[in-house]
Amino acid sequence: MVAEGKRTKIPCIMCSNAIKFPGYVGQHYSGDLLCRRCGSLLHIKLDKGEVKQYRVLRDRSEEWKKVERMKYLRDTAARSLAEPEKSNKPGGE
Repeated sequence: MVAEGKRTKIPCIMCSNAIKFPGYVGQHYSGDLLCRRCGSLLHIKLDKGEVKQYRVLRDRSEEWKKVERMKYLRDTAARSLAEPEKSNKPGGE
């Protein structure tokens, strides 16, 4: 896997979100990155802009999936409450 562009980025193993590297990360880097979407902590090693090692230090994807599901349920409930009630009587009475 080759990191893309000047502001290099790689896809998160856990959620596929594009993780942008901080400005101090150059063509050679070994350290941790945090996915801002799912909260997983990853360790990477770059050599000449190419990812040589990539592993998960802390997997928070299951927690993230639960939070995303709760947001979906909350938004669905809010939409259903915002819709006007429909009458079951013929003619809308």
